[in-house]
Amino acid sequence: MKSILERASLLSLSLMMVSTFAVSPALPQMISHFEKDGFTASQVEQLIPLSSFAIIAILLLTPVINRFLKERAVIIIGLLLLSIGGSLPVCFQAYPLIFLSRILLGAGIGMLNARAINIISERFTGNERTRMLGLRGSMEVLGSALLTFLAGQLLSISWSASFAIYGLGLLILLLYLAFVPDMPHQKELAEDHENPARLSSRQLLYSLGTAFYAGFIILVNSSVTIRIPQVVEQLGLGTASQSSILLSAMMIMGILAGMFYSSLLSFFGKYFQVGVSLIFGLACLMLWQADSWFLLAIGALTSGFFYSLAVTYAFHTIAEKIPAHLLATATILVLLGCNLGGGSTALALQLLTSLAPAPTAVFGLYSLLILSMTAILVVALLFSKKKKIDGKSGI
Repeated sequence: MKSILERASLLSLSLMMVSTFAVSPALPQMISHFEKDGFTASQVEQLIPLSSFAIIAILLLTPVINRFLKERAVIIIGLLLLSIGGSLPVCFQAYPLIFLSRILLGAGIGMLNARAINIISERFTGNERTRMLGLRGSMEVLGSALLTFLAGQLLSISWSASFAIYGLGLLILLLYLAFVPDMPHQKELAEDHENPARLSSRQLLYSLGTAFYAGFIILVNSSVTIRIPQVVEQLGLGTASQSSILLSAMMIMGILAGMFYSSLLSFFGKYFQVGVSLIFGLACLMLWQADSWFLLAIGALTSGFFYSLAVTYAFHTIAEKIPAHLLATATILVLLGCNLGGGSTALALQLLTSLAPAPTAVFGLYSLLILSMTAILVVALLFSKKKKIDGKSGI
């Protein structure tokens, strides 16, 4: 039986996987600072999701990296890049250096991303895997909530001080080195990475569909994370510090979602994904109508809970429906979708804001898209049921 410390150390690898947007509360101050140097608000806003493109680049290079580096080396290098690169703005506030910092941060997260998920799927099976994947999702949100809260508190010092949160990666590195042993069959896994099998056409289609779903959900959640501090400020609903607290509370709901994931999945069964998407869409609808702190908070908390359920489900269903020797490839595809979604946030916000410039209007447009996607999922579910009746189910 695996030790508690080993489990905790494995789960801690996911603490900083979605830390890209943790410094979002600093955006208003960053915009004010860089506007003096001639940079537009859009250019400053793009710094936050920039790391997602570095993550995508590293994910595409994962097969090559795995050919030359063992799992332990990949995780160590990833944590060092995340910690040192992410913290660079604490000492250097020039726009080009912050640009570089975000790329280094993304490279570090990219090296850890697939490993943090597959390391759970490889070491656990059955209900234990389901619980650990749910907890892993909670750790992602816990890390994001903790880091967002700390970033908001550090704003009282300066906007650049908020980037010190990425130093937590060094503590995670120590835990990993101390308590996570190499897998006995690590050599065989490395050989599998060198000679990966190909996904069948149906497996590829399923993986790409799941990648699109997860990527869109993350796009919406990232937009909520970035836009809420500005909505609070523009509508006079609170302060930057209060925005940070709200974002942290929203993410804490995501932690609860991970803890209850296994139970909720068992209860709702095949209707789980449809129900989660529906309520997530309704939460965005509430954010669109928010003209008070109360409505904004309810919408944010609800979206935080069901966003986490949706993303956890995406990785869980891949782990359950894709054979073990193809899981790494499928996971990378889903992660690419996730990071394309996150990396497109600034562009999506810019486009949607041009269509509807009101502070909360973007949430209404997202709600319409999510509810439309939910309708498609309902049709797919009915079609899948018919296929099962015809005896043609399976991937």
